[in-house]
Amino acid sequence: MSDFRKYLDFSDRFINLAETSSSDEEKDALLHGSIMFAWIAIESFVNNMIDDFNQVPPNMFPMHERAFLLEKKLRFEDRGLDLGKFIIDDNQNEFRRLEEKIFFLIAKFSQANNLRGDALWQKFESFKEKRNKITHPRRSDELTIASAETKQYFEVAKEIINLISVNVWKKKLDF
Repeated sequence: MSDFRKYLDFSDRFINLAETSSSDEEKDALLHGSIMFAWIAIESFVNNMIDDFNQVPPNMFPMHERAFLLEKKLRFEDRGLDLGKFIIDDNQNEFRRLEEKIFFLIAKFSQANNLRGDALWQKFESFKEKRNKITHPRRSDELTIASAETKQYFEVAKEIINLISVNVWKKKLDF
């Protein structure tokens, strides 16, 4: 189950369930879940798009971009038959942050730049911070989440997915 729409649907369902919950603890759990599913929807969309690009002929992307898409290390060979060449090392992963993948896709397929200064990106950063507090909890962090805030993050997930779709595929998605 890696379809981003399913994760968005789960996120939306969790918000709706939280709003009808009579227990504060249950409501918090549902809102946490909603935020996580919204984040997973973005990751699913981006990773599936990148997987699609990994299926095209190797010469469609320069080697450094292919290494990036494959999340493999690009290294310079200093011995053996490939002496003096760059190779993609299939045995060494080089994982990329979600933001890096988004920046790559948008820069590769559109003229858009200065995404970081955009209001949507500021909302995305706030979303990421909240998601990180859920994923990597610390006693020192107080974590309060309101339904309205969760709804905003749900909308940010859809906007980010659409931003990528418009910049890469030149089409807006319907949700």
